[in-house]
Amino acid sequence: MGQIVSWIIFLAPWLLLLPLDSQRVKRFMPVCLFMAVLYTVIFQMAEVWNWWEVHEANNIFFLTNISSFVYGFLIVTTLYMFYFTYPNLWLFLLCNWIIDLIQALIISPFIFQKVGLYSMKNMSNFGLFVMIAVTVPIVYLYQRWQEGAFEEKNEVSLAELLFKRVFQPKNPVPSRQR
Repeated sequence: MGQIVSWIIFLAPWLLLLPLDSQRVKRFMPVCLFMAVLYTVIFQMAEVWNWWEVHEANNIFFLTNISSFVYGFLIVTTLYMFYFTYPNLWLFLLCNWIIDLIQALIISPFIFQKVGLYSMKNMSNFGLFVMIAVTVPIVYLYQRWQEGAFEEKNEVSLAELLFKRVFQPKNPVPSRQR
């Protein structure tokens, strides 16, 4: 049962991106990948400090100590949060923290742990919520920083200047008059 749940939370959420505007999805995908990297580090820390244990028998075969949740469900829910709440900071924080509270106090103990995806060790479910909640402003700030990459710039690149100088004559030859 755990294997099935792992594959579902890894693959199924990606289908939820299909109805969304692809330009906005592209806009928020970098912050989602940043979130996945951040959670990969958190899962490594959890292994070292024994916060929780990911059960390899119920995980996807190529993931050992990182839940499939990180590379499926987490990325897609992060994208949805940004898609529908960004740039409103307070709406973003409130929606995220409500969902994080549900995930840490309901979904984690009553679904993920029950089917054997992982078990909590040296961290309580409330501690899990606090840890998740701390990442929310971090990813918001990352997206604000990243926004500069999506603003249109009126700068001309060096390649464009060289192309114009080399291939476009400065003084066009006048046409012959009859």
